[in-house]
Amino acid sequence: MKLIVLDKSFSGSKEFNINNVLIPYVGAGVLFFILVLLVFIGLTVKKQNEIERYREQLVNIEQQLLFDQHQVSSLKSYSEAVFLEQSRQVGLLQARIIRLEALGGQIADMAGMEKEFNFYQEPAIGGANPAVESLIEHDLLANMAELQARLDVREVELQAIDGIVQNKNINKERYLSGIPVKKGWLSSDFGQRTDPFTGGLAWHKGVDFAGKEGTDVVAVASGIIIWSGKRFGYGNLVEIDHGNGFSTRYGHNKENLVTMGEVVEKGQAIARMGSTGRSTGPHVHYEVLKQGKQVDPHRYIYRQSL
Repeated sequence: MKLIVLDKSFSGSKEFNINNVLIPYVGAGVLFFILVLLVFIGLTVKKQNEIERYREQLVNIEQQLLFDQHQVSSLKSYSEAVFLEQSRQVGLLQARIIRLEALGGQIADMAGMEKEFNFYQEPAIGGANPAVESLIEHDLLANMAELQARLDVREVELQAIDGIVQNKNINKERYLSGIPVKKGWLSSDFGQRTDPFTGGLAWHKGVDFAGKEGTDVVAVASGIIIWSGKRFGYGNLVEIDHGNGFSTRYGHNKENLVTMGEVVEKGQAIARMGSTGRSTGPHVHYEVLKQGKQVDPHRYIYRQSL
């Protein structure tokens, strides 16, 4: 068998004699080369497909990670909001306990039971320490539980004091009697009268005691201040809860000397006489309320003390 090979310019050629015996081997070699080439091409295509599949999986994973990050960020914001609200609740609870203990201490002192009920020391409380996953959350919840237990103890003590006080001489301090000023005179009665501003008839819900501006306005009985501040028509007003459904109001003050939540004694100066609010001159507008309704103060002004 002859094999003719042309040169690049096709101007010349060379002839090679190939033994017929070698032809099958040459064909087998060529076939093997073609098979190897096809296998290589197949593997390359398969590898390329796997790479594309991995790329798609990677894109999906990246998208899932972005979604998870968003979820974590949202959960973190929610957790922070919950934590802030819980912290606010702890602060309110602490403020409530401080006020309650101050009131309890004053009442215990006034009742002569400061040794039996010492509101100026931490109460003896305790309990199991529950396991919580988050340390911050554990501390916050533990504080809330401790404050709640402390509050429960103080409320029980105050209830006990109140029961004891009912049988003590402190009831004399709660007994309404006398006038609400150190010096002054009755200038307007309870009931129907001519309104000093309109000239028409109007119902006067209290009595007025006139006097010199700055004169002491005093509590007619012991109790707890439930209002101290401006109120429409009354000017600077002080209101005292005396228990048993009774309260008293002292209006038009030049200045108030007490604050809400304070415990006051009978005869204690609670304000200075003035002319704030709907007033024509220095005086104190004095009201007595029974179960929230104004009643004639005369029956309490002129009655004898216990």
